Amino acid sequence: MATARTLPVQNALQLQRARQRRRQTIVTAIALAIIIAAWLIGYANTGSSDAGPYVKNVLPGADRIETRRDLYVGYQGDTLVGYAQVGTASGYGGPVEVLVGIDPDGNITGAQIVGHKETPGFFRLIGRENFLAQFVGLSYKDPMQLGDDIDRVSGATFSAEGVARSIREAVRDLSTSELNASVPAEHRSIKFGIPEATLIALFVVSYFLHKTRRKNVKHYGRWAVMLTGIVVLGFLYNKPFTLSNVISLLAGFWPDWQDNLYWFLLLGGIFSVTFIQGKNPYCSWFCPFGGVQEILGSFTGAKVYRPRSMYTKLQWAQRVLAFGAIVAGLALRMPGAASYEPFGTLFNLKGSWPQWVLLVLVMLASLVIYRPWCNYICPLGPVVDYVGEVRHWAKDAWKNGKARFSNKAS
Repeated sequence: MATARTLPVQNALQLQRARQRRRQTIVTAIALAIIIAAWLIGYANTGSSDAGPYVKNVLPGADRIETRRDLYVGYQGDTLVGYAQVGTASGYGGPVEVLVGIDPDGNITGAQIVGHKETPGFFRLIGRENFLAQFVGLSYKDPMQLGDDIDRVSGATFSAEGVARSIREAVRDLSTSELNASVPAEHRSIKFGIPEATLIALFVVSYFLHKTRRKNVKHYGRWAVMLTGIVVLGFLYNKPFTLSNVISLLAGFWPDWQDNLYWFLLLGGIFSVTFIQGKNPYCSWFCPFGGVQEILGSFTGAKVYRPRSMYTKLQWAQRVLAFGAIVAGLALRMPGAASYEPFGTLFNLKGSWPQWVLLVLVMLASLVIYRPWCNYICPLGPVVDYVGEVRHWAKDAWKNGKARFSNKAS
């Protein structure tokens, strides 16, 4: 029972919490308004790329080009050389536009990317591996599937699939509309393999390990889950959860689900489990990059660094950095360009010099501070924390609604 002395203290604490909630609500509303404005700016600036200057690159031999809306027809003198059209599909960072040329027999004569939202590193990869050259000579009768008649691009599977699907779309449309060809139905199969199976298993195992009260089981189980994430999701398949995924989701750049089931399982699992359970299993349990930091710290006994005078400021700096990246990604409609995580640099040993410098600094800091990237820099922490806040708001609204209903009923 509260005494006369404790009542003023309790009232002051309640008033302080109410003010904090009010400020948090105002900040959240302002942030949401800015994100919506960035989305609208990005949407207003979205348009198809001008493919005209590149048509002769995909229709070699053509000295005259006729344009019919979105169709380009190439001639050498009066002889028909072929047709060209832009195909569009979602890649890792958003829509990929590929100009494709075919000859009168339906064979591909050239392909060139004319618009994209991917990172510059992706184009270094496809240029080094001559990815587009593989399509020349194929026709609408060929599947043009990664791992079938098209070689994969290591470290850029999502982007490469977006390019391949853009080319397939353009070739099939041209063959149907201009050649009157009987294009066979596209056989779509759901790509489910080791990465997808591993991801589901990690979500399920970590969920039940969270529930157990046996400390040894939870401790050793967590390390098993973390090592599996590092080996399978990190080094073997390089399947990260990055800010680009979140921005693509918000911008509506959703890849084809049959070819990118992992993408949907990853985002759906993180947000749904966090909302239901209140804990984010990916970041704390099987994020490969977080796991590597924790292993390094275990060798030296790294401690959590939370100075009283700076911890709140560090948290807000992390949130502001993530928020700025999201706003920039939506306004520019370039999810890949807004991502600054060095995940890929570690697991596929490819990246720009700033990414390498950042990676080295994080690895060195991990020897002293427990998970420095996760706790103070990673943009995904604030994003997932926001999902947790929405969960708390939903629970509070549910409890308040039940209480009002009970009071009215009584």
